[in-house]
Amino acid sequence: MSLFKWKDLLQLNSADQAYLSPLSCLGHIDANAFFAQVEQVRCGLTIDDPVVCVQWSSIIAVSYAARKHGISRMDSIQDAMKKCKTLKPIHTAVFKKGENFWQYHDGCGSWVRDKSKQLPAEEYKVALEPYRREGRKILRVFKEFVDLVEKASVDEVFLDFGRLCFQKLLFDPTLFANGVSSLEGEHKKNIQEMFVDGEYDLNDYLPEVPEHLKNISFDGLVYGIDEESTEPLIKDWDDVIFALASNISQQIRDYIKENVGYTTSCGIARTKSVCKLGSNFKKPDAQTIILNRKLENFLDNGNFEITSFWTLGGKLGKELVEILNLPESGSLKYIRNMWPNSFKELQDKLDESLKDTMESNILTSIDESKTDILARKIFEIARGIYCNPVNAKLLVKSMMSNKNLRADSCSSLIDAISWLEVFSGELNFRIQELEEEYGKILVPKTISIILRSEIFEQHTKASHFVSRGKSVTSTDILRGGTKLMTELDKRGKSCESFYPLKSLSLVISNFEIIDAKKSIMNMFETQPKGIDIPLKSSAIITSVNTKHTDKTLSRAPKIQNQDISGKIKIYNVVQGEVQPTLLKCNFCDKCFKIEKEFQEHNDFHVAERLSEGLNGVSANSKYLSLGEKRLLMNKRNSTYSVTKPSQGKKSLVPKKKSNSTGNIFKYFSK
Repeated sequence: MSLFKWKDLLQLNSADQAYLSPLSCLGHIDANAFFAQVEQVRCGLTIDDPVVCVQWSSIIAVSYAARKHGISRMDSIQDAMKKCKTLKPIHTAVFKKGENFWQYHDGCGSWVRDKSKQLPAEEYKVALEPYRREGRKILRVFKEFVDLVEKASVDEVFLDFGRLCFQKLLFDPTLFANGVSSLEGEHKKNIQEMFVDGEYDLNDYLPEVPEHLKNISFDGLVYGIDEESTEPLIKDWDDVIFALASNISQQIRDYIKENVGYTTSCGIARTKSVCKLGSNFKKPDAQTIILNRKLENFLDNGNFEITSFWTLGGKLGKELVEILNLPESGSLKYIRNMWPNSFKELQDKLDESLKDTMESNILTSIDESKTDILARKIFEIARGIYCNPVNAKLLVKSMMSNKNLRADSCSSLIDAISWLEVFSGELNFRIQELEEEYGKILVPKTISIILRSEIFEQHTKASHFVSRGKSVTSTDILRGGTKLMTELDKRGKSCESFYPLKSLSLVISNFEIIDAKKSIMNMFETQPKGIDIPLKSSAIITSVNTKHTDKTLSRAPKIQNQDISGKIKIYNVVQGEVQPTLLKCNFCDKCFKIEKEFQEHNDFHVAERLSEGLNGVSANSKYLSLGEKRLLMNKRNSTYSVTKPSQGKKSLVPKKKSNSTGNIFKYFSK
């Protein structure tokens, strides 16, 4: 019998809850030496050409071909060229002082003897827009394949494979084409038939994995199990799901390589923190699968410590090592052995050590009131079970464009405005990128400037941002920035040593995010153009009715999905396929089989609401909530009629006489 229950499997179908399931399957994919790959593709070079991406005299990305020559990002470009005579250094695109657009200057850089081609940092600013643009191409592919994608940086994402694996396992007939049933040799239904027929209880354990499913192949390296091992790859349903996810991930990565031109690496595991470590375990152009039963073996392979994880590096990580007396190596295993039962044990140790630290007047960055949260996090991370959701929400709080200024590159107001023109162009590009990526309109409400004077004294100024059109333009940003800089310049005249500036930053923040395609009925909505990806699968089910707790489920369970237009689609599961049968109106619960009839019915509701707007709202209107009815329709206690004025009473809003019948909804059929 399986170690997992039906409720664990059904939880995968919830985008909000899948990461909490014991059967959770997440992925982390990032591009290999991304900046160097972008320049390699742009310049028509091959994967075997040693390429480095350069910013001034520093290397910011090294291709794997260049790494074979011992070149790293710690090298200067001059030292790297000594290590490899065939090295191809390519400088990033740049903005020029006083210009609001970026461009490449191929053949130019600090390694060139001709001084006119050396791109001095005093006159230029690095532009990362080409890499963001290529990153959006990759992100678009991920979103075409997977329903839940979190952008972690310009070249990496987290993916939740839950719905795809759920759909594949329960609705792909080819999985069970070669198998008779879940229990070999017995005439019993397989897991797909049990689900479709509703013959399961949420708290029942899943049936054993049939023998033919144990032969599903993995794409990539399954950590801890080599080809010569006699240990079976698949023992339980979590292994099956990981195998399916590895097939999907490989298909995505192959598509990116063939159509966009970039190689990637992938890690697949139950949690985000482990799959991120997995993607970095084997590079380039590879993927690593960490099965649940191999989690601790993977964490103890000698490459990872407690400080290897997000938010536990840096100062906090060093303090934890000292407070918990962790060894320099093997810290994760040490945590598991020292505090094996509960995070409460670890919390007690933290509280005790913090108390001693404070009595010794030693400063610490650990919050004494939140040791329970920190202890649980450390306890679960050491076991590879610390769960975080894949978050696809658009969160834009602020954008900044800044420049550390050298020598006398900003010694007057005119110089400052020239740099602000560069900043406004960069910020405008970034806004346009996000608007294109998410199909939203982004309008900042605040603009501010932060600068440091010659003596490193900080000055700031902020104001309300004014946009003169529907979309933000670089001219709008420059106008607002120039006004603020002029005021700071006046203030600086009363200060000593204001110019030349050491740094200058332009910030836009407090974004209002507007749906660019939203209308009353989405009648004029233009759907974004998709990528033609040969992914053969039926539509992903978005929610499953799991309220049943006994085995008296319907033989054709219904699955509901509400789309962006507000209508509810009701599906029937028949013979392993999801077939839409009805369109349900949100206002009156009426159902339709034909899309056109549903739209005509929707138009009727629009006409009703327009009529109420023209002629007043009736007390029995279906479009008012109970609170609105009590507020607007209580004529006994109101002096005036807010809706339809009665004779002898004064209306709050006088209306002109109309010859219209007022019943425009009579032109629409119910």
